Amino acid sequence: MNRSDVILELQLVPELLRQAEAIYVDALSELSWAKHQLLAKECEVIGDGLVTGKNELQRQAEMWPHTKELQQQVLRMEDALEHTKVEFHFYKRKLENLQTIAKLMTIL
Repeated sequence: MNRSDVILELQLVPELLRQAEAIYVDALSELSWAKHQLLAKECEVIGDGLVTGKNELQRQAEMWPHTKELQQQVLRMEDALEHTKVEFHFYKRKLENLQTIAKLMTIL
């Protein structure tokens, strides 16, 4: 990697990092909204008297048919959030590495 490559990368990577961070923040927001919708649905089901179980397992079993799709959506969003976090950290480390390389090039 020569100086011009490092300079070019140092110009490009901050924007890629910004985009990855924006995607991560959006995914985090979407996950929060999905969890809110799930909680609202659980409250609705309980409020309608559809859950009457005496213990937690019975209540979960009664709740499942009403919240299954929302629970699956939350799980998918949590998985997607982890993937966006990987991308964000990749660009963060890449920028740090490029900065270190640039410092080393000035020393040499």
